[in-house]
Amino acid sequence: MSAVRAGSRRISSWVRHSAIYQWLTAEPDPEVIVIDLRETWTVGPILRVLDRTIDRLADAAAGSRAVAIATRGSTAAIAAPLRAGGLVLAALGIVVAVSGVLGATALTRVAVGVGLAVAGVIAMQDDRDWATLRETRPVELAITAFEPPAPPDSGTDQEVDDADHREDGPSDTERDDST
Repeated sequence: MSAVRAGSRRISSWVRHSAIYQWLTAEPDPEVIVIDLRETWTVGPILRVLDRTIDRLADAAAGSRAVAIATRGSTAAIAAPLRAGGLVLAALGIVVAVSGVLGATALTRVAVGVGLAVAGVIAMQDDRDWATLRETRPVELAITAFEPPAPPDSGTDQEVDDADHREDGPSDTERDDST
């Protein structure tokens, strides 16, 4: 009997000290408040309408030609993003240039439109995929510049809070000059 009790205590100790047991039984963080917006009076009805609308759109998109064209277009844009962007830029340039000619013939608008169209045609010549472009220096710099900073560690927040609450004046305890 004592061997059975010792074995059950050991297994119980292993279970209580396991990561999954501690994760499942951990106290919730008191600073985190979770609100289910579906149960609120103000946002709940809007979310229910959105759910119904999205479900109907998803059913309709299954056989849609427009969705198939958009899917092919997005696949082509991912396969050659500069080519797709160049096409859009060239089309925009043509629209700007034509609006400059048809309007009050603004030479600046025509020049900007032609410049955009030429830049678009040049960009359309590049057929590198996104994975290859991502490794280039300009794209790496742009990603570094625009990506959000990493969230601070919870340990460093505590250290900052402790440093803020310290007093700069003399303490109540005497200091030993040898230390």
